[in-house]
Amino acid sequence: MTTKNGDLRDGRLVYFEGKKVEDFSSIRVFADTLKVIQRYYELQEEEPEVFTYEEGGKRYSRTFFTPKNANDLAMKRKAYARIASVSYGMLGRTPDFINAGVAILENYAENLGVGEYTNFAENIKNWAKMVKEEDLFVSHALQNPQVDRSKTMNQLLKEGHEFAGVWVKESYRDGIVVQGAKMVNTLAPLADELLVFNVPNLSPEDNKFGLAFSVPLATKGVKVMTRKSSAKYDYSVADYPLSNRFDELDAFLIFEDVFIPWERVFVFGSAKKSNQFFEKSGLFMHTAHQDEVRGVVKLEFVTALAKRIAISLGLTDFLRVQEMLGKLTRNLELVRGTLHFAEVSGHEEFGVFTPNMQSLLAVRDSLPEMYDEVLSAIQEFSAGSIVGVPDVRDFAGENADSLENALSSPLLSAKERTILLNLAWDVTGESFGQRQRAYEHLHGGNTMWIKVEHWQHEDLSFGEKMLKDALNVARTAFDEEVKGK
Repeated sequence: MTTKNGDLRDGRLVYFEGKKVEDFSSIRVFADTLKVIQRYYELQEEEPEVFTYEEGGKRYSRTFFTPKNANDLAMKRKAYARIASVSYGMLGRTPDFINAGVAILENYAENLGVGEYTNFAENIKNWAKMVKEEDLFVSHALQNPQVDRSKTMNQLLKEGHEFAGVWVKESYRDGIVVQGAKMVNTLAPLADELLVFNVPNLSPEDNKFGLAFSVPLATKGVKVMTRKSSAKYDYSVADYPLSNRFDELDAFLIFEDVFIPWERVFVFGSAKKSNQFFEKSGLFMHTAHQDEVRGVVKLEFVTALAKRIAISLGLTDFLRVQEMLGKLTRNLELVRGTLHFAEVSGHEEFGVFTPNMQSLLAVRDSLPEMYDEVLSAIQEFSAGSIVGVPDVRDFAGENADSLENALSSPLLSAKERTILLNLAWDVTGESFGQRQRAYEHLHGGNTMWIKVEHWQHEDLSFGEKMLKDALNVARTAFDEEVKGK
């Protein structure tokens, strides 16, 4: 296990700042983020009763546990929340994300069926077992580069865009050869495996792109190019408390004539099966549970920051500030409650207790707006102070005494004010904070479509029964009134 051991020298091709990475430990952004990921494994050793469970005489990460009731979901939530708290919810795709889906793949596997050369259902069962046994870190790759969204993937391929998505270039009795690209693959450079599939938007003619498969990161032809880092290592963590600790380096993946053996293929040559994969495999519902737990942890972190700033800058006597804080804590309670309701109102499906997806989607749709409200409050409370914080090194220079005098107050020392405002700026103004904001808005899908799907699937049978009764009473009264005259 490369990620667990912290040794990524397995032949993977990762490019950072335009250069091939030879030694991950020598590049701070990789080393720092890897330490946070490794806490997932360390917690299992430190608190096995919370982070592991026993099965067949062996212990496994609780994130792989197949839930059978609401209490099981609650126990998994507690583990997800603790894992997320290591990064204050800022790392969006830690190992427990895909693990939540791996936990139930065996139960949903038959939906994948059988192909000419392989049994897709057996393939995904075997792969899930391997991931669980070895506790691998799996990063998922599903988004295609947005070359021209007005055209189908097949049209783009015919025009010569070989890297507009991942497609089947050749197929043989022992496997397939794929070509193409995927974008926004969070934490991919540090993963052991990639789970490659599509969002459900392929056209019927896109069968060449109708794929789902797994591949070890260190596979010939797989190339990983990270985005530009938002870390600022010329400065102290005191200057950039989040940027310099939790940059999760989204990546662009290139597949150049990559051979995938049949035993690692889960969907092949079918746009229809590809469009169904995320939901029919069970991945969508259970990764959504982990995802919203992490999101609530992050919302609580920034809400606590807003409250601390208001108190530390002497703002809590203002009624408007009290109202704003009340709205933020109200929002937090609403999503917490909805998350819990998703668990207790879940249902059994294929032998798995599945959370209420309508509730999870309600959280997913609300969180981006709520997160924005907290960021706005932090900026308003901090006002001009947030953009005028001196470099921490100035406190060791000739102006140290003057800064201490200017920035200290009965409520806050100059040191504490500087650290607090640096944290506020990092989460609201810096590229790190802006990426975090964009992540909350985009990672769960277009919120417009979430709303469209939500109202169409909402169970309003009880309300409709009451409505029917109210309308019937009114109709009777109407008829009596008309007849009476």
